[in-house]
Amino acid sequence: MTSDARSRLAAQAAAAGYPPDLLALIANATLPAYRHGRQLDDPQIGQVTDAVEVLAHAGYRAESLAERIADYQQRHGTSWRERFWTRALRTAVVRYSQPDRYGLSPCETDPDRLARHTAREPAPPSSARAA
Repeated sequence: MTSDARSRLAAQAAAAGYPPDLLALIANATLPAYRHGRQLDDPQIGQVTDAVEVLAHAGYRAESLAERIADYQQRHGTSWRERFWTRALRTAVVRYSQPDRYGLSPCETDPDRLARHTAREPAPPSSARAA
């Protein structure tokens, strides 16, 4: 496992405000075969890093993410991951395409987008609960 993959994940998680204990929950939501405490390989770390970025773009805050995932697990049974990620991706796309309305993601790295929106105050994250 390279330190670059771990460093990128740590940086994205810190930017999103996701503490290390929440990363295990995100890994479980992202990787169905994940078992808490097992070390991830680089491709798996990459998938979790991408998941962190999507969740941040969707405006999902650390304070409510565990509850949101638990709600999907309870309501949707074995199809919870598909439904959770479908909603998260759709929300992320909407928010990403409208930075003037929602602000930039804390994980934004595109220099052009950052330059265009640095002087603007970011909008607060969506408090709407995903269905």
